[in-house]
Amino acid sequence: MDQLEAFATQRPAPKHLCADCQQMLDSLQDKEIPCAVPGCTRHAVLTREQQLVFQGDPPADSTTPVTTTGVTFTGYMCEPCTQVARKIKDRAVSCGIISCSRKWTWKADDQIQAFATGKPNEPPRRMCVECRTEFGKLFDREIRCRTSGCKSTWTWLRSDQLDACVADKPVPKAPSRMCQRCFDLWSNLKDEERPCRRAGCKGTWSDKRGAQLARLVRGKSADPYPRYCTECEKELGDLDDREIACRTDGCPGTWTWSKEQQLAAGVRPKMKEPPKEPPTEAAAVAPAAAPGAAIDMAKTDVALPVAPEAAPTTPVVETSPTPTTAVAAPPPGRQGKGKKNRRRREPQPPERRCSACAEFLSGRKTQEIPCIQCATPIYWPPESQLQTHLGNWAAPALCGACKLAQVTAARDAAREALRHPHLAQPPAEATPPATPEGGESNGG
Repeated sequence: MDQLEAFATQRPAPKHLCADCQQMLDSLQDKEIPCAVPGCTRHAVLTREQQLVFQGDPPADSTTPVTTTGVTFTGYMCEPCTQVARKIKDRAVSCGIISCSRKWTWKADDQIQAFATGKPNEPPRRMCVECRTEFGKLFDREIRCRTSGCKSTWTWLRSDQLDACVADKPVPKAPSRMCQRCFDLWSNLKDEERPCRRAGCKGTWSDKRGAQLARLVRGKSADPYPRYCTECEKELGDLDDREIACRTDGCPGTWTWSKEQQLAAGVRPKMKEPPKEPPTEAAAVAPAAAPGAAIDMAKTDVALPVAPEAAPTTPVVETSPTPTTAVAAPPPGRQGKGKKNRRRREPQPPERRCSACAEFLSGRKTQEIPCIQCATPIYWPPESQLQTHLGNWAAPALCGACKLAQVTAARDAAREALRHPHLAQPPAEATPPATPEGGESNGG
């Protein structure tokens, strides 16, 4: 009967299962298996018919019976992945390096994996083949902290390295940054105002938090080394080191009076005269003009020479170099009240020895020299030794008593020669006493 109906309607013969297969099919149920896309947490449905065909689980190289354009994964996919696999194909994406116009291929397999893991349909940032050859494979790098004295590191991420790379240029250098510990310390610090190191100055200088961080990293928690304020720094810049003569008499050496010492002593910097400009051509022609020539002052900028005036007969009052206007001298009866008009006294450098004299005197002690006549000890102090070292004095040879006796004898002989000139004979040349120049030897 079924065959007659199929013949009458021109239908093909129906496909039916044998009794054994039908019995097996009735015993089976739809089964869920994991999706074949890596990273997908969904499941694909394996129907009873498919299980009957494969006699159980499908082989590993079997594919979903759908038409795909670029996906190469084998196995059964879930329904969402199956729908996406029908639409996607390989895409050409621009290179992730700045100023690079080349492209790289985003494979369909990578696209469906990104879809399976829930990522948006946006291509990742990657390099083209040429840039990958130039820059190599980028990876996270550990860079040393920028804080002076800190040995910790911070991580330079791969994405940040991509931002720093530029096409057709060499590999960029790592930026200068702080580690996390230094950044936390730096965030809790703030600039502080500290007093000027100059005594008596009420100014302040700013202790930056970067300098505070450098001290903390080195384990220095005490106050920083004092500095000058802005005004004192300006005055210090206008001063220059000066060479001062040595305090030792007859010494040609000098010692340096530094500008820091001058500033502490209250020395004011002198105003430097501006460089003289060369005379202009118009100024050179003006004096050579004829005496009777008429010059229109409204049309020319050349200043006419002015005849010198007669010298004033009134005395000129000497004023301080700071004010620009002359101040009249106070009356004779009020000399004690004009303190503002007094001239400021210029600080003088202290008296010091040069380095050569100081080195010579260091460790020197008073020496005892025996007298050449009576063997009395002569005390020779270090200052006298220095004068002898400089060549100004001679080393002592006679004590004070012997020297006095020698001088007294010479005076008596001269006095007798004056009283009795006819008895005087040409005296022998006496040896002059060894007396240091500029002073007397110390007797015992």
